Amino acid sequence: MKGKYTLGIIFILFGVAILLQQLNIMDVHNIMSTWWPLIIIAIGVSKLLDSQGNYTWPMVWIAVGFLMQLRKLDILDVSITKFFWPILFIIIGVNMLFSKGKKKLYDKGMREVQDDTIDYFCVFSALENRNLSKNFRGGNVLTLFGGATIDLRGAEIAPEGAMVDLTTAFGGIDLIVPEHWKVVVTGIPIFGGWSNKTRMEQMPEEQELFSGRPILKIKCIAAFGGIDIKNYI
Repeated sequence: MKGKYTLGIIFILFGVAILLQQLNIMDVHNIMSTWWPLIIIAIGVSKLLDSQGNYTWPMVWIAVGFLMQLRKLDILDVSITKFFWPILFIIIGVNMLFSKGKKKLYDKGMREVQDDTIDYFCVFSALENRNLSKNFRGGNVLTLFGGATIDLRGAEIAPEGAMVDLTTAFGGIDLIVPEHWKVVVTGIPIFGGWSNKTRMEQMPEEQELFSGRPILKIKCIAAFGGIDIKNYI
């Protein structure tokens, strides 16, 4: 919610700037041409405020925006692509070291857990997990050069609903949910994609059956990978 307000303020300021430009009160074009990377940093900050323990990708947004801003100010006179991957791996490493409660998932085979919240990081490996929580509230799943399958068909969603952040880079995530769950999916594809194949998405004429039920909200970021939300394996 805090991130939503941050983005709202950014859009308002951007609109005011364009209005001032149109009224010839201020030369906003030159200002924007120099300081536009601050928008990327602001997006990263908004994601950081909305994150539920997964700080990796918000920090990547902030780092990329910071490098672009240094380049626009002629402080950094090299291509940011030389720094992107080293910084990405540093951020991931720091996140693994200092994230509390982070589960190190390098085990193969389906595991049964009863966690009300999940926080999984899978790198160069595969995860298969069956969650049997009676009060599932959401969490985070991040895969990097790996894959994850999270089966929630034996779980029960919390009365207030749940929020799950799914992020994959050069990998994939499969999230299996019960047919009677109401699911709302939003996402950002970056040379990748996500799909919602749940019963509610396939049969819109039955959506009234889901009214009043707790909602599972899913936010997806797929970079050179894919995310599938469905009711079956």
